[in-house]
Amino acid sequence: MNKVKERCPKCELKYSIEPSFYTGSMYVSYAVGIAFAVATYVLLLIFDYASNPLTIFISIVAVLAVSFPYIGAVSKSIWAHFFFKYNKSIAKKVRNDSRT
Repeated sequence: MNKVKERCPKCELKYSIEPSFYTGSMYVSYAVGIAFAVATYVLLLIFDYASNPLTIFISIVAVLAVSFPYIGAVSKSIWAHFFFKYNKSIAKKVRNDSRT
């Protein structure tokens, strides 16, 4: 679960700069998880289900449990985007490449 490929199949870009590179994505994962929890709480407020604290707690835990794989994948992607910059000329070259 949440395994990252070692290299890009087209341009051979190494996705991990150093050992344990994606450990920093835990901090991003925390922020994304908080965003999911706040969104769940706001939806409960909108639909008038936020009267019982136990209902709020169970709802937030359920949403986080179901969305955990997505949160982990998105967090790794966000973390990687802090370090890997888009290069238009390389992208054009790779787009025209016949490899899969």
